[in-house]
Amino acid sequence: MNRGKLTRSERRKYVRLQPKEAISVRFKVVTQTEGEKTASSHRAKTKDVSGGGMFLEISLLKPTLLEGVLRGTHNLFLEIDVPTLSHPLKALAKVVWVEGKASDKYGVGVSFLSINEEDRDNLMEYIIKGCLQE
Repeated sequence: MNRGKLTRSERRKYVRLQPKEAISVRFKVVTQTEGEKTASSHRAKTKDVSGGGMFLEISLLKPTLLEGVLRGTHNLFLEIDVPTLSHPLKALAKVVWVEGKASDKYGVGVSFLSINEEDRDNLMEYIIKGCLQE
């Protein structure tokens, strides 16, 4: 055991926190090459959040969309509904892992590719304040 020496056991750049209440997220699937969004919007709920991404619970996607997301050829355009804000936060994210199907839902870990720094700060401020109030 290395006493007195800190080691980093995870590769995360940001601390990951679980919100007191799940945050609603709307998303569209975006092709990486054309940047085109699918016409239909999908809904998700957060399970945990960090400044670099989030873990979402999503309903099943059409097989063609799911295949693109799993292969990494499609990204997700997110609209995150933070309860304390009057407007949704917007981010582009890539799926980095998928947790198996449980009934009609998947667990999806996403990493932000693009998010406004002020939006990132607002998101983390909401999560941290909620954790401190518990």
